[in-house]
Amino acid sequence: METIWDLRLAWQEFSAGLSAWAKEFLGNLFLAALILFCGWQLARLAGRLTKKAMSKGPLDPLAASFVGSMVKGVVLIVAGVSAVAQLQINITSLVAALGAAGLTASFALQGSLSNFVSGMQIIFTRPFKMGDYLSFEGHEGTVKRIEVLYTILATFDNKEIVVPNSKMTSSIVVNFTSNGTRRLDLSYGVSYGADLGLTKQTLEKLAREDPRVLKEPAPIIAVGEWKESSVTVMMKLWCEQGDYWPLYFSMQERVKEAFDQAGVPIPFPQLDVHLEPPTEKK
Repeated sequence: METIWDLRLAWQEFSAGLSAWAKEFLGNLFLAALILFCGWQLARLAGRLTKKAMSKGPLDPLAASFVGSMVKGVVLIVAGVSAVAQLQINITSLVAALGAAGLTASFALQGSLSNFVSGMQIIFTRPFKMGDYLSFEGHEGTVKRIEVLYTILATFDNKEIVVPNSKMTSSIVVNFTSNGTRRLDLSYGVSYGADLGLTKQTLEKLAREDPRVLKEPAPIIAVGEWKESSVTVMMKLWCEQGDYWPLYFSMQERVKEAFDQAGVPIPFPQLDVHLEPPTEKK
């Protein structure tokens, strides 16, 4: 009986200890989850407020976006460490373990580190700014924002291109906006029987009457090349960056109407078929 009683007491003590530990652990787990949730919300708020505050100053909006992303990351790290500490895990041992694993992880994170360094390079060298229209490796878009690891471009058809920062610093990037103006290159094929003087006068009139076409540099209208069935007439116009596409589409329509009114023939593919009478058999 004494043995059974001792076992019962031991079990009761174990159950009481397990229950107390479970209550404490669940309480700490709940607090850790609450810290992570609040930390996430605070990180988003801190990043947003940082971007907003820095955008009001002389700092470039692109730099403000990058710094805001860094502030958000720092707050998340602090929240994560606080949550781990709430679970009563030895932070010193954890940091030592992470440091030991860091050497191995660094090889896997080389791309991320390269993107981070490239982001810093973009901020300090400023090869482009928020709102610039860029072209690289077959992609085109307007710079929407720069994050710690990525640069976000918005395309003309409202798509987002997520580009690693290292790509932006290692590729040849064409900036269409940095000079404020852009040249519109147009070319039209006319028939070999067309009056080239009349053709050029028609295009010059269209360029002169459109207020979006800049007077300086002056428009260039000239014969470009001879093709198999047409003569190519080029028209090079300068305009503001924001007028590029509206002017392009407008000219495509107006040139066709002007050529029709002026009687400038536009060639199109033709096939001449010659029928020969059948020969009589002898």
